[in-house]
Amino acid sequence: MGSAISDEFIKDLQDGGLLSELARKIQSDDTLMLALRGHYINVYYRGGSILHISEQANGYVAKFDTNYFKDKAGGPSLGAVQAAGDCSKWVEALPELKEAMNSYFATKRKSEREFQQLAAWENNRSVISNDTEYFITDIEFADRDQGARLDMVGLKWPSSQRKDESRCKPVLVEMKYGTGSYDGSAGIAKHIADLEGILADPIKCESLNKTIEDQFDQLMKLELVDFTPHKKYGRAIVSGRPEVVFLLANHNPRSRKLLNIVNDIRDPEHFDLRFFAASFAGYGMHDACMLKLDEFRTLLQRLAG
Repeated sequence: MGSAISDEFIKDLQDGGLLSELARKIQSDDTLMLALRGHYINVYYRGGSILHISEQANGYVAKFDTNYFKDKAGGPSLGAVQAAGDCSKWVEALPELKEAMNSYFATKRKSEREFQQLAAWENNRSVISNDTEYFITDIEFADRDQGARLDMVGLKWPSSQRKDESRCKPVLVEMKYGTGSYDGSAGIAKHIADLEGILADPIKCESLNKTIEDQFDQLMKLELVDFTPHKKYGRAIVSGRPEVVFLLANHNPRSRKLLNIVNDIRDPEHFDLRFFAASFAGYGMHDACMLKLDEFRTLLQRLAG
């Protein structure tokens, strides 16, 4: 479940805290991403969890998915962090863990997850992130209470309204990589139907808004969003009609499969449906790049010839 972490957890990630060395590593390494999970955090590398760090009564413990190692039992001993300096062994283990994941992904590709993390980085931490209008607060978001499983969640904050932190809208992003991901049990139409059920419930919407607010606030405190707030900035407030964005990576323009699927879709009642069309190239997201259903259908018809 994606949610904010405790105040004590945040303090330990900030300067002088037990986990500050790891936080500094994430700040300086663009291949890593921090995801907040309530009582634990995930550190992602290439879309996979390279560290799962949970809060314990006497400190923190870290886990690494040993399935990434060929012998299933390899890898360094991570141990616990209970005193100053204990975190160093986690940071020192990262190159070995990265290499294990590189070898795994060479034969078992997870392109969609890898590009999710890249999209989050471009909008949160790249050299153009302060110019984008979308910020990603979480990837691989899962909430059993809400029945939600989402590729990315975040907020939309138009550049023309940056002096008013109450003008942030909730955004849910579904990424599809290649034409083979468009249909079936996890396809575009199924996602729209599922989200209609979730976002029809105002209590679930309010809970999701609060989660996004808290995540953005904590990522700002950890200096993991490259964003220049106005002088009187306090805290982003997320509200209003949700926007659901489909980010379709590496679509084959000669295929009519996507057009056939989109022709059967109708505009949803409980959220604004958008399809992301890149600004020439890249994943920097702007309102001008978000096509409505009829605009996207027209584009696909033109591409299909």
